[in-house]
Amino acid sequence: MLDLFLLRVCAAIVLVATVVGFLALRSVGFARPGTTRVVATNAPARWTEVAWVGGFSVTLLWPVGAFVVPTLVYHWPAFPDFPGSWIVQIVGLVLVVGGGLLLSTAARALGRHLTPAIQVRQGHQLVQSGPYRRVRHPLYTALLTLGLGQGLLFLSLPILALTVFMGGLAVYRARLEEDLLRSPGVFGARYDEYVARTGRFLPRFRSGARTDKR
Repeated sequence: MLDLFLLRVCAAIVLVATVVGFLALRSVGFARPGTTRVVATNAPARWTEVAWVGGFSVTLLWPVGAFVVPTLVYHWPAFPDFPGSWIVQIVGLVLVVGGGLLLSTAARALGRHLTPAIQVRQGHQLVQSGPYRRVRHPLYTALLTLGLGQGLLFLSLPILALTVFMGGLAVYRARLEEDLLRSPGVFGARYDEYVARTGRFLPRFRSGARTDKR
């Protein structure tokens, strides 16, 4: 298991990468609320919206705890060390970095269409570039990868449990989004064709008419 010093080095790397990522995303022309008219929406239950934002805020800010309250964020609740635990932690760091890169790439591909709300605004286009070429919800994949990575890096059972919970919310939100986008007033059959050749969270490398989820 990594000692606290090395763990804090990893946490610092994650925090710096997070800050750099957010600064880079500021250059993307995101649509501001109220600047374009909402033409369709499929709002989730209110409590799920609060849980979604709160859950991933906790995940993204978890590395701060390595410097503030290390006894709560690292290897808690404590369990016996096991052979190769440091390898698990390094894998976690790699997942965090990979999830961050995917998050940035997917957000830039969405550009002005990026919004936390499940809605369609005037002039909305079906994005099929970047990671959206093979995956319908790469942002969710990225966030879940970040959560899994943080859980492994910090050997944190609470973060791993939270990530499982957020995975359930991701499936729920993805279904709402897909129902909205395939509706006749939005993209209709064109979206069904897109679903048939893409995976929900992971790439689908085989073409076919199936529209179920992965």
